[in-house]
Amino acid sequence: MELQDAINQRHSIRQFTDKPVEKKTITKIVELAQRAPSWVNSQPWQVYCAMGETLQKIKDAYHEQDIAGKQGNSDLPVMSREDWAPQTQANMKQWRSGIVHHFANFDVAHENMTNASITLYNSPVILYITIPKASPDWSIFDAGLFAENIMLAATAYGLGTIPTYNSVRFPTILHQTLGVPEDERFIVGISLGYQAGTTINSYHSERRPVDEILHFN
Repeated sequence: MELQDAINQRHSIRQFTDKPVEKKTITKIVELAQRAPSWVNSQPWQVYCAMGETLQKIKDAYHEQDIAGKQGNSDLPVMSREDWAPQTQANMKQWRSGIVHHFANFDVAHENMTNASITLYNSPVILYITIPKASPDWSIFDAGLFAENIMLAATAYGLGTIPTYNSVRFPTILHQTLGVPEDERFIVGISLGYQAGTTINSYHSERRPVDEILHFN
């Protein structure tokens, strides 16, 4: 697959099939992703692959937290969407409207989105990306480059992905279940697998016209 095709075809998948992903394929994807640049070649990232019984333990533990009404406490701070800049809020509003139009009405869309989220999208694999706590904020940028490489490589291998806050909102559970050292912080989890042929996966969000974001001087 050409790089341009992978970039254009990649979109967030919110419902996966139960088809397993081979470890050798995951290894190849991560190996490709390692070509991402980082500050002074620091390569701050680690990847913890959760699948099978281990991933099910995480899903069950998250479900228990949801039932108890517990809020997430991710390692990266979150901000109320109402406090985001006006243009980013407009982009999010457009995305929500687009999702709704793919379903019969708002209630159906909301139910589908909620069910997908609380089940962690039926992901057969989640790749958890961490960086050391003893690292600058620039390492978050580096981890983002690494994560994008993972998603593009996965697309080239015929797999779907979605990067989510939802997967890293209970870091204590992740540290315990995955054996991650306490001196690492969770940046994002990338769900990985074969996309299901469902309505929720058919939506491709729009992008702003390039002349609205590109400024020549």
